[in-house]
Amino acid sequence: MSTTPPRSSSPARSVPGSPKAGPPTSPRRPAVVPPAQKSGNTRMELPPDAYVSDTQKSRFALRGGKFNTEGKPAQIAVNQYRLKSLNYDGKIHQYDINVTSIPESNKRLPVKKILEHRATKEALKPYNSKMWIFDGKALAWAPTYVKYLKFKVDLDEEKRAAGEKPRPGSVFEVIIKPTTEINLAIIAAYLESRVQFNNVVVEAMSFLDHLLRQGASERLLSIKRNFYDTKAKGSHLSDGGVVEVHKGLYASIRFSQDMGSGGIGLSLNVDVANTAFWVGEQRLSDMLPRFLANCDSQWRGLTPARLVDVLRPKKRPGANDNWHSSDAFKHLRKLRRLKFTVKHRGRPEGVADMVYTFRDVMFEEKYGADGANSRNVKFDFNGKETSVLDYYVQKYQQHLRAPGLPLIDAGTGGAIPMEMAYIVPMQRYPFKLNSDQTANMIKIAVTRPNERRKAIEDKTKMLRLDEDPYLKHYGITFEEKFSTTKAKVIPPPIVKFRAGGTAKPQFSGRWRIDNLKFWTPNKIPLQSWGIVAMGDCCDKETLVSFTQTFKMTFKRHGGLVESDPVIVPPWSLQNKGRPRNEDITIGGTNGATVVLRAHEMISKERKLHTQLLFIVVPAKGSPFYERVKKNADCRFGFLSQVVQRGHVQQNQAQYHSNVCMKVNAKLGGATARTDPPWPSTGTYFPSNRPTMVIGVDVSHAAPGGNTASIAAMTMNADANCIRFNAAVQTNGYRTEMITDKNMARMFGKLVMDWRAGHPGLFPAHLIYFRDGVGEGQFAQVIDQEIGAIRRYFGAKCPKITVIVATKRHHIRFFPPPGAGDRNSNPLPGTLVEHEVTHPFMFDFFLNSHVAIQGTARPVHYYVLLDEFNVPINGLQRMIYHQCYSYIRSTTPVSLHPAVYYAHLAGSRARCHENAPSGDGPRHGGAGVEMLTDRIAKGFHIGPKAEDLKGEEAPDLLPLGPRDRLEFMERTMWFI
Repeated sequence: MSTTPPRSSSPARSVPGSPKAGPPTSPRRPAVVPPAQKSGNTRMELPPDAYVSDTQKSRFALRGGKFNTEGKPAQIAVNQYRLKSLNYDGKIHQYDINVTSIPESNKRLPVKKILEHRATKEALKPYNSKMWIFDGKALAWAPTYVKYLKFKVDLDEEKRAAGEKPRPGSVFEVIIKPTTEINLAIIAAYLESRVQFNNVVVEAMSFLDHLLRQGASERLLSIKRNFYDTKAKGSHLSDGGVVEVHKGLYASIRFSQDMGSGGIGLSLNVDVANTAFWVGEQRLSDMLPRFLANCDSQWRGLTPARLVDVLRPKKRPGANDNWHSSDAFKHLRKLRRLKFTVKHRGRPEGVADMVYTFRDVMFEEKYGADGANSRNVKFDFNGKETSVLDYYVQKYQQHLRAPGLPLIDAGTGGAIPMEMAYIVPMQRYPFKLNSDQTANMIKIAVTRPNERRKAIEDKTKMLRLDEDPYLKHYGITFEEKFSTTKAKVIPPPIVKFRAGGTAKPQFSGRWRIDNLKFWTPNKIPLQSWGIVAMGDCCDKETLVSFTQTFKMTFKRHGGLVESDPVIVPPWSLQNKGRPRNEDITIGGTNGATVVLRAHEMISKERKLHTQLLFIVVPAKGSPFYERVKKNADCRFGFLSQVVQRGHVQQNQAQYHSNVCMKVNAKLGGATARTDPPWPSTGTYFPSNRPTMVIGVDVSHAAPGGNTASIAAMTMNADANCIRFNAAVQTNGYRTEMITDKNMARMFGKLVMDWRAGHPGLFPAHLIYFRDGVGEGQFAQVIDQEIGAIRRYFGAKCPKITVIVATKRHHIRFFPPPGAGDRNSNPLPGTLVEHEVTHPFMFDFFLNSHVAIQGTARPVHYYVLLDEFNVPINGLQRMIYHQCYSYIRSTTPVSLHPAVYYAHLAGSRARCHENAPSGDGPRHGGAGVEMLTDRIAKGFHIGPKAEDLKGEEAPDLLPLGPRDRLEFMERTMWFI
């Protein structure tokens, strides 16, 4: 057995599958394609060059020996196990598997069950069946060669009585044919830069991924990259027994930068996977009251009789005489696709373990007021029309306890009473958790680093890596402990304020701004402003007290205020003697009406257009938020600041300082700055290198939703790179790359704003931070988005640096005892460039913040393009230090502010969609929750976003009337 890859002075000839030699012959595999697109394995973590053709691979920036030389050296453990050995000489044959139903059917084939069947093992016995690896779909791998194999599988063979004919859909024909031979040596050749990433590499990596999972998936539940022990007890979410959390294990083989320090360039990344599942092994009828209580608090404490009543059909007021499903009944559609077994007295042994699928809840108008229950639904039984209720009595002597409940439509399984259905355990809960469930999930999932590390190590033992027969056969062994790598800790910056004020957070990750004056006070003095409370949430005295404290605090921080606020009387919904408006209702036009009346009152009293309106809402997640923001931003064109009633009543100085930072930013000011990361002449960037810093993010509709994608772009507005302007626009549907049309108008607008803040200058360097894209889209970012920027500038295009920033990964850092912060997380400024990074691509991980709770997640920065050849120390110092200049915080943020601002602008832009208020929330958790609820109930408003992909979406509403547009666009309205 060889654990060292073959070498040769002629690498193109030594390794089959190199670009010059070409891959092993196979009529099925194209010679040159973006290989990852052909893999069919979405679990693999592949580098960006896996997604482009051979002629395009050189476009990505390489590390080229660039490592940080300034930070303080440190050692840190990462949640990866190095591969110690791999048998590069082993024969591996890849096969296509074709399964067809006899007779042929359009139904989904149970491929996994077929491949695990005794008949399959018998057919493969002469070919070392114990070492066959299946992907569960259409591929297999084996150390033995089979020219052609054809056999049948009868899934009901052992359950069927002697002489009984097979039921339709139980017999299948399986054909196995060879396609290619896997060459593991190609992986080492790629890691040593002797070949480019090609189809042969992706086939070898796909094999390793399935090899890792084969043995574990025979013992554990495997869902994508996660494994779960089905025997382990879940943690209930304090919801009465509807949802439980199981701690599983995320596991994925990935390339690693360790070949120069004893590794072979491959590691197993492992992490805890906290997942919500339906609580299994319980009667569905018993779960229903608890399930409905979680859907809506009005259904808490349902008795059996009351449960039947709320599920009965209803007649809509003022509608026709037709019966309609009740609101509670509609929620039962969330149970669709739930798997269950049937248990009752006298059930035949042959079908006792048969699994059914909850297709729907039975409903037909003809059943009237009681609905399709066990008494009403009838069918032919022994030549006589018999109700479901009587059927169970006659055939099984089984009396139903809840015959008034609606029946389950199980498709070919028939109509089944809910009290007979028992939920199959370990089924993922696919819906958004409610607030109580979410709070409990956080308590379970959020653990400090030492606890998380122990949990990962304990869960990894489930894989039994050292005794897995498949891994042993191919000579794969792993190190026993987490990898330890060298890191650097970049010194934290000094946060500077006006008049010589400073804050020195050191490694605490936080600072106070008491009595410190903002670096730049608001350029627009506060003259025409006011406050209004929604409904009865605050009285006038509370509003007066709050605004006076705000005004005093704002002035203490250097803010400019030239008038007192206008206190708009609360628009009462109940109390007599107060101003009221008859058309105000909770939701509906309430937000719009209140904003209109407040704007009219402030403008009339101050003889100026409203600049700023404070709006007090009852609580976080208020339904008023979107309406007031839409009206303030788009209808009238003034700034708004929403505050919660609890904070207004408490009226605390620290809260006011936080609000002051946001108001100052909205009015043209800046909170603080950090020193330039490179030699400069008074400004953040050198005077001979005017720089544009851009952040881009594209957000999409929730799964099943029909809202447009939103593109958001931010750009520094000042030479100190503190203030950022934003441009937002709809970006089609499910379209990740910003369209050429949007790039032209969004980028063009922001360039004009940049020039206004950099008079007489032209950019020499453009730094483009992109979020939300995976490795497979890196090339598209360069081609489409950066291509549009090049076309905009033409021959005078500045040099461009492109950096992708993402937190969508499972890498965590674990410093030695005493070397981390007070929670044992890595210190802010911890930089890792080895072990978890790519062997030769230009990427690094940076932990710039202090995690409030749980284990910190670093940001993965991938430098795709670096035309300026930015010094690595300065680049990393700039990214880290700018996290301290985030304009509305007294803590460093985890992500570069340009990207963070793009997130905020894109989220806020949902409020600017040109949609009627009756469509419900478009923004935040409330919007996602409403959409999930509608989909579960079977409601859709128009086509899904997936079906509209490629079409243009209606534009967002502009920021204010035309005479207010320039003012709004040059403020940080999204803060």
